[in-house]
Amino acid sequence: MLSRQRGQALVLSLILMAFTLMAVLFAFNTYQLNNQGTKLQHTADNTAYSLAQFASRDLNFKAYTNRASVANQVAVAQLVGLSSWFSMAKTFTENADRVLRPVPYVNIVVAAIARAVAIVDRVMQPALEIAQIAETAVLIALSGAQDVFHFAGFTAALESGGKITAANDPDTKLQLVQNFMLLNRLKDFWFSYQTLQYRNGDDTSSQYQDFKKVIADSRDPFTKRRSYDLIKLDLGLVKFSLSKAGGSTLVDNDGGEQPESWTAMDTISLHTSNWSCGWHGCGWRHRERETGWGATSSDSRADMDAISSRQYWGESRDINTRASRKADDEQKDYRGYMGVMPFYSLSSEQQHSNSFDNIVVVITKEQQKLHTTSSISASEANINPATQEHLGQDRLAAMGAAKVYYSRPRDLMQNSINWARSDNKMEYGNLYNPFWQVRLSAATDAEKTAVLTLSQLI
Repeated sequence: MLSRQRGQALVLSLILMAFTLMAVLFAFNTYQLNNQGTKLQHTADNTAYSLAQFASRDLNFKAYTNRASVANQVAVAQLVGLSSWFSMAKTFTENADRVLRPVPYVNIVVAAIARAVAIVDRVMQPALEIAQIAETAVLIALSGAQDVFHFAGFTAALESGGKITAANDPDTKLQLVQNFMLLNRLKDFWFSYQTLQYRNGDDTSSQYQDFKKVIADSRDPFTKRRSYDLIKLDLGLVKFSLSKAGGSTLVDNDGGEQPESWTAMDTISLHTSNWSCGWHGCGWRHRERETGWGATSSDSRADMDAISSRQYWGESRDINTRASRKADDEQKDYRGYMGVMPFYSLSSEQQHSNSFDNIVVVITKEQQKLHTTSSISASEANINPATQEHLGQDRLAAMGAAKVYYSRPRDLMQNSINWARSDNKMEYGNLYNPFWQVRLSAATDAEKTAVLTLSQLI
């Protein structure tokens, strides 16, 4: 006969349930800490990336506006060049009318052409001057837009960090005291990495001179040099050529103390060369008969007669010397042009740089907002495995880093030759091409040490 055993299993069950509950709560706390840590890291990365986007868009905007400024400067050069060209056409047809007046029938045609050209010139000159004033207004607006965007971008970056963090997780904080490195990096980016360039006499920066060279190199063929032979005959002992010369050039005034001026000159001369002998021996005798000329300056600051360079204006002084003198004497001055406007470029120390230092963000979440069992007031100490849970400074922290860098898109370069450099050289960061981009980056050991040290001091 089997004996019946008696006793209480409830005590053992309660002990087992307590251990089970502890294990569940421990797993829950571990999950919460890992989950909250991952979420906090994502928030830090998103914030750093977003602030770096502010920085890259600032540089790209300035690159776009610098390119627009170059295009509008070239447009002013074209307008001044057209004015000079129309003036030359007017004097050429007037001289042709005077010379060919004795020739029957031809004189009627030439006289009609001269009158038509004079009317066109009378209409075009004020229209070109108005267009130049409008282009100058655009240049002023582009320069002003860079200033506004510059300070607005810096202010927006400072204000948006906390908002971006809160949008990702309302329980997190981006404390400025803990983000001294972030504030310092933003200040360096907007006020050291890039600088405002402007005319400053003998102390004018190399970046300003480079900008003027970019403008000069961007001129179209008509603006840069419009010199060629209209007619050229070689009859052995006698040679004839009707030579056209001209171009538009940006010149300095008063050693760089005054704003620059766009100047243009166009000339036509009939050149004759004949072989003859005299008391000094035999040789070619050259003669120039000036037939057309015109010169225009974008303002009254430039005196073209005082400019000695023979390379300016398509080498007009070398090709048509006498016509160039007449063009100097009849220089036409427009109004309104204010020279090369201030613009932003990378600072001289960053001329061979392709990236900026990491933008580092540190965000925190208080321990009581991590939603572990330690944040539940109803839990008893004897069943709460989080009683010994302690985080440094009673908060969980995460650090995110992002980098602003310059790079031409390689996929576009492979698919279109228009994106590749013609010289196949590496292109350093600049504010002419809008290829500034952002990527997440690993914080350096120095950055981690600095953040950890600051966190312990707060």
